[in-house]
Amino acid sequence: MGFKLIGLAFIAVMQAETAVAQPVIQAVPERPRIVVDGYGDIKTPPDLATITYTVRGEGSSSDSAVRSMTGQGARIESGLHQIDPAAEPLTGDVKVTPVRSDDCKESGNDSPQLSTGPCAILGYVATQSVTVRTRAVKDAGTMVGLVGRGGAFEAQISDFDLSDSHLAQQRAIASALSDAATKAIAIAAASHVTLGKILSINTSPRQPGEEIEVTAERQLNALPPEVVAPPPIPVNAKPEPITTSAIVTVTYAIAE
Repeated sequence: MGFKLIGLAFIAVMQAETAVAQPVIQAVPERPRIVVDGYGDIKTPPDLATITYTVRGEGSSSDSAVRSMTGQGARIESGLHQIDPAAEPLTGDVKVTPVRSDDCKESGNDSPQLSTGPCAILGYVATQSVTVRTRAVKDAGTMVGLVGRGGAFEAQISDFDLSDSHLAQQRAIASALSDAATKAIAIAAASHVTLGKILSINTSPRQPGEEIEVTAERQLNALPPEVVAPPPIPVNAKPEPITTSAIVTVTYAIAE
């Protein structure tokens, strides 16, 4: 009996010590702070233009059509290099399409047709899409004119852009931070508190500006290779500046 009482007393003491050792969690009130959004927009003249067009060749055979297409592409590239020697056309899809008479098309049958009678192949058309990126932004319109003179289809300036947007993004973020600081100072002054240090900064870029497109009229017939081409018609391109935007959310402490 005596051992049993001693054991119960020991257990009671241990439970009491454990209860005392448990940490007491107390809610700490959050310190007052100011949270503001800052916006920054930076406009930068573009230094890169993208020109797109489609070269085309015709022939009685697929080989002659492709040969005509590549010859047209080479003449156009040579003309572009007179304005921007660094311009490098990048080629895309190549298509070679057989041409049949209208009588074959009027049959309304989409199944394969034999190359006889009204569905006999009259010739071939070869096309290839081309993209040229140039830093000669002011001369981009003139280059489109040269492409059209060379007989390409759908020649246009499809886009203006920045070759390196990092500096513009840094400037936009700096402008957004300055806007946030101006707002925080005004809020602190109106609230009769002292603005403290920055606790956190979050950034989230907005969508890029709208694409700019300038379309040039196509010219159906290329100049014969033996004809000396006149000087290109100058077209002074003045694109809208590229807008780089930034949004920041800044949290300021309120000094005691």
